[in-house]
Amino acid sequence: MAVNEDDWDSCARAAELSSDRPIQGCTAVIKAGERMLAHLVAAYNNRGLAFRSNGEVDRAIEDYDQAIRLMPDYHVAINNRGVALMAKGEFDRAIADFDRAIQLRPDYLAAFGARAAAYARKGQFDRAIADLDVIIKVDPKNPLLIRERGAMKAKLGDQIGADADFRRAEALVSREVQQRPR
Repeated sequence: MAVNEDDWDSCARAAELSSDRPIQGCTAVIKAGERMLAHLVAAYNNRGLAFRSNGEVDRAIEDYDQAIRLMPDYHVAINNRGVALMAKGEFDRAIADFDRAIQLRPDYLAAFGARAAAYARKGQFDRAIADLDVIIKVDPKNPLLIRERGAMKAKLGDQIGADADFRRAEALVSREVQQRPR
């Protein structure tokens, strides 16, 4: 909803007018600004995604930084910046962003998955498994996640746990294939 000229005028003349009209006009201006801010933040975040997919990671990080400056609690941009930092090999900074995104939205599974990947890249497989466990609890029939957790267990020397995950993932894939229409 765009702000009309009357809203701007009555808001600007609030000191002169003694009715509810200045309140209504200023409220309309404020609401429009809030919507515009949300769109601006989304635009920076989305352009960051495009930069990252084009391999322009530093430019992506700049856009995520701008989105976060405008809206410090925007968990999506914080997570996306973490993914970009991970692409640069800055795992500790990436993990800090994933931690923050999870703190803001404990149900934001993308941050758990990204943090698991960062921990795995750092060789901290036990921590990666813990994050994968969170996601698998919500999505227990995802063979890719279960297989990934099995790979992490194998790297920790837990061959029994790894084999159990590999068998479970294989069973899920087989069941999925059998259920497909022919």
